[in-house]
Amino acid sequence: MAYDVVDATYVLDNLGKMPIIDVRPKFLYDESRIPGAVSVEMITAKQLGGDVAAEMARRAEAVGIGPDDECIVYCQDGALAHEACGYLEQAGYTALHCYEGSFTDWVTDPSRSLED
Repeated sequence: MAYDVVDATYVLDNLGKMPIIDVRPKFLYDESRIPGAVSVEMITAKQLGGDVAAEMARRAEAVGIGPDDECIVYCQDGALAHEACGYLEQAGYTALHCYEGSFTDWVTDPSRSLED
């Protein structure tokens, strides 16, 4: 595992400074998300079959995040974020930060803003 595991403080300190990838299903992203996050849905990438790592990289690049770009990855509870970081690493991404608590942790503090 080459990616870093980060917490909410790290995410807060980097809001607006680096891209944030939300790998949750699109309907959850559409409901509410960490400010500035972009959707790179992983479930549908897996459902396509084939090379999931390549598909995740394609989706990340489609929203402007390349293999050398530093970025934060999160999901609902952390499990998919770890999986997504693994796929992105397989595809050559080298500067990933996995928000382990993810959205479930983010919403525990009402002072943290949300975007919808």
